[in-house]
This record gives sequence, structure tokens and C-alpha cells, in this order.
Amino acid sequence: MLEDTMLKTVLRVSAVLLFIFALFPSSAGAQISPTNSATISGSVSDSTGKPVINAQVSLSGPKSTSTQTDAQGFFVFIGVPFGTYSISATATGLVTATKSVSVQGDVNVAIQYEPASQNGLKVIANVSSNANAQFNVTPASITQVNPIANAFEGKTSWRTILEQIPGVAHAGLGNGGGSYANTVDSPAVPVQVAIDGALPYETATLLDDMPLIGAGPTTVLAGTGTNLALYPLNGFGSADVVRGPGAGAPSIVDSIGGSFLLHTPGVVDRTHYDFSVSTDPYGGIVTNALIAVRWKKLSAVVTYGVNDSPGPLNHAGVPSGTYFEPSTLDGHAFSCIGSCAYSPKFDPNYTGYSIEGFSQGLLQCCFNQTAAWNQHSGSVTLTYALSPSISTSVFYAGETSLMPSLCTGLYAVNFMPPTGYTGSIAPGVHYLSTVGGNGGTNPESQSSSLVEEKITAALGRGILRLAALQNRTWSSSALNTFGSSTVQLFGQGAICSNTDPTCTGGTYVQTVFNGGTYTATYSPTAFDCYVALTSNNRDLLLSYATPLGDNLHAGVSFVKSFYNSEDFFVCNYGAPYNFSFSQQTASLNNTQTTDELRFFVGGNPSEKTSLDLSMYIAGADYHVQNPNDPTGATFTDERYTYTAPRLGFVWRPTAAIAIRAAAGGGFAEAPLGDLVGSNGVPQPNSLTSPNFYTVSLTNLNLRPETSFAFDLGTDIRLHRGVVLSFDVYRSNLYGQLYTSSTLTGTYTGSAGTLPLYTTQFGNLSKSRYEGVLLDLSHDIPHGIYWSLSGGLTRGYVVSVPPGFYNQPGQICNVATNTNCTNQTVVPNINFNGTFAASIPYAQGLGRLGYRWNPEKYVDLVGTYYGNNNTYFRSAFVEFDGDVGYPITKNASLLVAFRNITGIYDNPLQIYSPSDLSGAPTISGLPYVLHGEMYGPRTVILTLGVRL
Repeated sequence: MLEDTMLKTVLRVSAVLLFIFALFPSSAGAQISPTNSATISGSVSDSTGKPVINAQVSLSGPKSTSTQTDAQGFFVFIGVPFGTYSISATATGLVTATKSVSVQGDVNVAIQYEPASQNGLKVIANVSSNANAQFNVTPASITQVNPIANAFEGKTSWRTILEQIPGVAHAGLGNGGGSYANTVDSPAVPVQVAIDGALPYETATLLDDMPLIGAGPTTVLAGTGTNLALYPLNGFGSADVVRGPGAGAPSIVDSIGGSFLLHTPGVVDRTHYDFSVSTDPYGGIVTNALIAVRWKKLSAVVTYGVNDSPGPLNHAGVPSGTYFEPSTLDGHAFSCIGSCAYSPKFDPNYTGYSIEGFSQGLLQCCFNQTAAWNQHSGSVTLTYALSPSISTSVFYAGETSLMPSLCTGLYAVNFMPPTGYTGSIAPGVHYLSTVGGNGGTNPESQSSSLVEEKITAALGRGILRLAALQNRTWSSSALNTFGSSTVQLFGQGAICSNTDPTCTGGTYVQTVFNGGTYTATYSPTAFDCYVALTSNNRDLLLSYATPLGDNLHAGVSFVKSFYNSEDFFVCNYGAPYNFSFSQQTASLNNTQTTDELRFFVGGNPSEKTSLDLSMYIAGADYHVQNPNDPTGATFTDERYTYTAPRLGFVWRPTAAIAIRAAAGGGFAEAPLGDLVGSNGVPQPNSLTSPNFYTVSLTNLNLRPETSFAFDLGTDIRLHRGVVLSFDVYRSNLYGQLYTSSTLTGTYTGSAGTLPLYTTQFGNLSKSRYEGVLLDLSHDIPHGIYWSLSGGLTRGYVVSVPPGFYNQPGQICNVATNTNCTNQTVVPNINFNGTFAASIPYAQGLGRLGYRWNPEKYVDLVGTYYGNNNTYFRSAFVEFDGDVGYPITKNASLLVAFRNITGIYDNPLQIYSPSDLSGAPTISGLPYVLHGEMYGPRTVILTLGVRL
């Protein structure tokens, strides 16, 4: 297969390069660093906190240079290649302070002298990756986060990190589907990053400039973005949220709003060991361990963590509305009054898909349900210097998560018993209920395996990189029900007057159940379903960058990515149906390959300006099923190309002001699952009582989205430790994807002749994302620190194609609403339910704290979620608090207060469709969601040890 060929090619080229560099090691410099560059900013202050002016600050490493602190004690180095550096500061009357720093992204270094002691003057050199403390002098707006540090502080989810960055949405809390989403803040809950309004498939997640594609069972479709929940939080040293069309962006593919760049742990400067143990919000334990070893030319970092939680239910008994009604109760034939299959009885006044209103229904109680989960995750990074000019590395990250299925969800039920009911469940009150499962064991699991091999070599004056990535994700879920179980019954039904299971010769007698215990049998006698998804992607990277004189640099890079996936579904029904259904898609043969060639040049036209220009040539190849062949046996190949420039500019009129600008194009390919369709026979919408057929059609005219965007920003140092950052951005999208569901007549199939709805993806004419970002922060090594940040984001359709509202072969009459389709897409208003959009119109973050030293501090954080947030709630504010206290020289305690006010703190997501009114429709069908829960109010204790 193609991915195997790619891997073999990488290995062959790697062997040739190793041979060449072994023969000619003198052709390179003394140290190796990747072509990525960062900004190192910082400050120097004396023991009283007063800035040290004109201190000499030197940088030694892959790039060696020096500067002086300004009138406020600040310094900055720009264009610093990634690698390990030594930073030293010296001034008249003060000793030299030296600190070793591993640069894998922008770094802030605060150097402060302490008062003299009996051992002489002491020095504190605090290295921080706190983005709020940074002074950005790059064309793009960049926010850096530290996944490993967050994991060792007891955090278990990428959501916790991303949702506190204004303008960045974690799209994919489950949004009403999938059992993982029922457990708030479970590590298995899907998280897909969306930057500056762009949808998840329009936001690339990259490792060393290579795209990661991995989908879990609760993401919408495989290939529609990267589910970060599949990758270990404790495995990555740093991550950058890169906004806008920066000229230095590693890719324009799927980077409409920006990119999320993951970095492996850096080279180890000294051997150390870290360990932390934390409490879980539900009474479990979270542990993380790290071993970092430096032995001669070998640098190794190993992380491992276990998240073992009992979950919020902890084997609690909850009512169950089963997929199948009981056949007999204590040997007597049973019949529902009304309908009790799948849901006991729909509220007759509600036309949506509701489990509300068990008026005269049957409530079966109580099954032991657990939401416990167990997750193992970690990574290994090995870096070896073959020579002064050649460095090789291998990185592995893996994760497995296992939790029981919650039987497709937990729902709120409103029990309305019949006359004569005297049972213990109070009428008119909402209760949690599962749907499906007669006491079966229902495991769900997901896992990932990510391997990267990389060679970095100095060739001439430049740096050459060759890397290969192998990324696989798996997920599976099962639903198994038994033919009989013991249950309590509440509500109303009918029992046969004799013990004949078929009630032959007997009559059904209406019965009111008040909580009695019965042995129930079910028809079918057994029912089990199994769903599995496998996702594969392979990437190849080759890049070279070199300086051109003292003020210019240039280079070229090439990235090729391969992706495919496989879905497998099987269901077995016992007697009396004795029916099996299985479907294994041909998606392994449906493949998507992208390639991107980038030429770039940049430099410093003057001491106060920097200019970067990149030209990107991107292409997407699809090998997909032929839509004209309903059997799916034949395939066709489609090729899309796109070329776009990007420009970045920075002007620094003074040392305290940086004005940034970036503009350029973007390219987002149609996700493979959107393009393929089902190419099958129309299927009834229900197995038991269908009322229409559906079919998903392939659209080979579906073209990728393109965009042109700009970002204007500035960073201003207002006072010592106070930095103001402001950005305004706009992205115009051409050909944004949408889903159209159209009534196209009738179809005669297994369920008879019924209406036929066809679903197909298409392209809009023009859409837009736009917004503003503001950040004001004050960060110092000692004393009061604070920050305020906020973002306003809009997303809306500007125009639609001609005939967009017409049904095929018909003209839409808006006045009478006949022959019309796609009417939920309305230009010039914000995105509505037609889009799987998670675009917070407003986000904000406020932080206030006091720091005695890096490990001794206290702070309070308030996060604001505006309307249209990913929780489907009205605007609200959530508060957290943190207290850090050093116990010994090598041990510290962190106390984290989460959701202090307890807002939306139910530990379970409860979906109750009728709880919201005025909701939009999707494909013409009512689709309403109860608001998501934020997470439990809890106190998390974390003990951290470093040796």
C-alpha cells in the first residue's frame, strides 16, 4: 500500500543521508537545531524587584548573540532556532547569572537576584512558558501552552487548556451524541481545536509540521479534524496556538483559522525525575511520572501516566428504557399499553426525538450503571547526536482508554404514572434513565499509536530535516443485552390472565406497577451490536533552510500526508428475529493524499523591521468510490490543487512596541467522509417503525475550500511587567462545505413505499470569520500578577450559489414554502444549526494572583463563555482557584479548586430535547439539545516531586 511505500522510502533515504554525513561530517556547524525559530524575551531585576538597566545579556547555543536590557530591564532575542541555549546576564556590581534553556517555542526568562547571604549573592532564574508574559515580535499571534506541565498539575483533558484561550474553541464535547460525552471531563470526551472561528476540519493539528489525523467514535466523521483526546496530554513538551495567515506557518492545508503545533519534549540538559499524584474529581487517582536522562550524546525523556476513576455513577442504579419491551413477566405474556419499545412512550404533544413524558409508559428500574474509566498514556523521546553535525530522534506517544458504554446516553425522563399508581418514584419529576441494555456488559475503548523518526543535520550553513510519521487510532464500542433479567417496574402495562407466554386462550389485564420485582424475558432473546473505527495516516517531511548573509534566510520544505479509515458495524438479533446485519465500509480503499511544497525567504531589511514571504503549492488527491456504481466496487481518482502566497511583517518603532501584520491564502480539503457518501441502497430511518428512507450521495463536484485572510496586531509594553496585545482578523472563505438534505420523491424498499431524503455535501459561495482579540497582562517573578484577555468572534454566510434554495428540477416559492430546501442557511446572520459550528461570540479570562516564588503562589481565575458557546448555554462565568506551596526543596503541593460556584456542575451530561425552545433544524428535522454540563465542583490535590 501507499503508506508502506512511503515508509520504505523514508528508511532508504535516511540510510543514504546517514552514510553521506558520516563521510563528510565537517560540512556542518558545531550544533544542530531545527529550522523552527522562537522568541526569547525576559527581564533582569535586583533583589528588591527594581529593573537592572543596561545589563549585558548573552545567548549561547545554535545561535549566539547578545543584547542589553532597556530602561525597564527587559531584553528580547528574535529568530532563535529551536535548541538548547545558555543565557547569562551580568551588570556592574552583580555576579553573572546563567541559566540553561531548552527552546522548543517562545520562552520568557525572568532573572532576579536575591539578597546576599552567608554564601554570597544568590540568583533566581525563572524560566516560564506563560504566554501572557511574552512580548510577541513575530508576524503571527502565538499562544503557547505546556501539556506536560498541565498533566503534572492534575489536569486530565485538553479541554481544560484550550477553553481558556479566547478565540479558541474546543469543538466536540460530544454535542449530544455518544456515550463518552455523558461523563463530564472524562479524558475520552472528544476535543477538536477550532481557531479564530474556523471549524475543526479547517484547523490543522501538526507534529513537526506534519498533520495528525485521528478520529474517535464520538467525532462527527473520520477525517473531519483531529480528536486530541486520543493523544496523551503528558506526552508533549509544548504546543503553540498559531493564529491567522502567518508567513512562517508550516502549512496552509486545513489552516483557515490557524494551526495547533505540537512539540516533542526537548533535549535534556540534566538528568531529573518528576512524579505527581492527584485526586480525581470523582474519587479516583491520577498519576504521572517523567524520567529525563542525559548520558553523553544520548538524551531521553520517558513519561507515563494512569488516570483511574470510578466515574460519577459508580455502579448507581438508574431506570432503563430498553430497546425491547418485555415479552413475559414471571412467565405471563406482557404487552405495553401504547408503546414501550426503545422509549416507553413519547409525549404526544412533542414531535421531536424525546424521551420525555412517560405518560402511561413503563419505567424499568433499576440497573447498575457505571461511568468508570481507566486510561494509560505516555511517550518516549530518544535523541542521539551521531556527530557534531547530525542528530537523530525517535518519538513515540500512545494512549489507551477503556470505559463502559452508557447505552447510547443518559436522558432526563419525566415520569407521569397512571391512575392508581402508589410507587416510590414521584410523578412529574425528572430522573436519569439509560436507553438500551438489559443488564449487559457494554465496553467502549479507544487508543492511539504515534511514532515519529527524524534526522536533523547541518549541511553547509543550513539545516536539513527528514522525518516520517506513522499515526494510527482505534475505537470500538459494543452493546450487549440479555434475554432475561430481574427488574422493578413502575407505570402501566398489561399481563396475560394465564401463564401461556403467547397468551393463547387468555386475555390481557391492565396492570399498574408500583415497584414490584419481576423476572422479565425479552424478544429478541439476545441482541448485540459492535462498532469499530480504525484511522490511519502516514506523513513524510523534507526541509532545508539556510542563512543568506547576515540578515536573510531562505528555504524549501515538502510534506506529504496519506490518510484512510475503516468503519465496521455488526448487529445480531436472537429469536424470534434470528437476524444478523453487518457492514464493513470500503473506506480502506477510499484514500486521501495531500502534498504541500513551500518556498520561503525572510530577513531584516532594517534593525526595526522584519519581513517574511512564503509561497505554498498544495494538492489533494482522492481515490474514492465511483458515485455512478451503487455497488461501490469501482473507484475514481480526483485531484485538486491550490497555490497561495503568505506575507508577514513586523515593525518595532521602539523597544516597547511591535506592530505585526500577516496576510495570505488558505486551503481546506473536503474531509474524506464527506466526499465518499454511502453509495448504497436507501435505508429506512428505523428498524421497527420506519416512516422514510435516507441515502447519502457522493459528490465528486465537491471542491476544497479556499480562503484569503489577514491579521493586524500590536504588542506594547506599557510598564514593567505590563504588556498589551491586540489583534483584529478576517478570513473570507470561498466554497465552504454545507450539508443538504432534500426530499426527492419516494422509494420502494424493504419497508414499502416511503418518502426518500437524499443527503449530500456541497459548497457555498462565500463565508466569513472575523473578530478581535485583546490581552493585557502583568507578570513578575515576585508579587502580584494579573491578566485580562478577551475575544469576539463572528462567523456567517455572505452569499450562496444560484438556485441554492430550489429543489432539484423545481423553483422554490418562499411565500408558500414549497419546492424549497436549505432554508436554514441564511446569508448575513451568524451560523446556525446547519453548521456543526462552535463559535463563541465572546470569550474572556481574568486572572489575579500573588507569587512568592515559582512554586509558592495563589490565584483566582474567572472564565467567561459568551452566547453560542460549546456548552449550549446562555452566557456564564466559571471560577477556578489554585494554591501552590513548596513542602520541601524537591516536593510541592498544588490545591486546585474547580468550578468554585458550582455552575452547571452536574457530573453527567443530561440530554433532554424538549428543554430548549426555538432550536434550529438540521436537514429539515428538529434537533434540540439540552445544555452541556461544565464539570463537577471539586477540589483536586496534587503532590509533585522532582529529584
